[in-house]
Amino acid sequence: MILRRLASIFMIVLGGIALVGGILIRYADQNLLDPERFAERAVTSLDDAGARAEIGDVIVNELERRGVDRNEANKAVDRSIEDVTEDERFRESLNAALVAANRAALQDGEDAEVVVRDAGATLAEILGERDPELARSVDRDLDLRIADTGSSGTLVDVARAADDVSSLSLVLPILGGLLMIGGIVVANDRRTALFGAAMGVAVAGVVIFAGYIGGRELAGREPDDDAAEEAARAIWEAVFGGLETLGLVLAGAGAVVALIAGVATRVRVPGRT
Repeated sequence: MILRRLASIFMIVLGGIALVGGILIRYADQNLLDPERFAERAVTSLDDAGARAEIGDVIVNELERRGVDRNEANKAVDRSIEDVTEDERFRESLNAALVAANRAALQDGEDAEVVVRDAGATLAEILGERDPELARSVDRDLDLRIADTGSSGTLVDVARAADDVSSLSLVLPILGGLLMIGGIVVANDRRTALFGAAMGVAVAGVVIFAGYIGGRELAGREPDDDAAEEAARAIWEAVFGGLETLGLVLAGAGAVVALIAGVATRVRVPGRT
């Protein structure tokens, strides 16, 4: 009796740990280790005001470096940054830059810059609608160095860690589920074990949600200015936002099943003691 109870508890706890690890690795495998999928998600961060402000700072710095007055550049870019970041050509170029940086960081193990190539033509066209004189000073082959993977420590560290264990992305969730089911089967009181397993799923959801929130804050602390911090958080949300929803769903579903199982354990069935 005691051995079965201990075995049930052990299997349920171990299953919960495997479930959390498996879900996180699987999510990273699909959304971070796949360069195209990662870039597609990361580009959507341009809809965030913080990410737009950071792109605007990059453009202003580059124009200033090429001899444009910073105040004039700031005024023009502030008026046009939304049009720039919504432009399909700019987004496609950023997407290509993110794919290249992802491959360099994960496949080659090297730090790489995220460089939007030949952005000058797009910038000149958009800036020219409000400031033709400034637009004429923009080189058509202007490249924009948005970031480098060495400065995105948290995101790159997560990606490289996930890459090391990506082979477990399918095994762990299945193993976790089987262990939890096994823990219920071997238990002396299966309704109580079901309650424990459901609570394990709920806790797994809370852990995933907390990991998402904690990771976002860590990513936001690495840059050295407010705009970059907001941009880092926006990228984290774009890439890992699904974990927030998944964590809440698991927590809610586990809590509901635990509630039902808890009520069932208090109901006496005729003929059973």
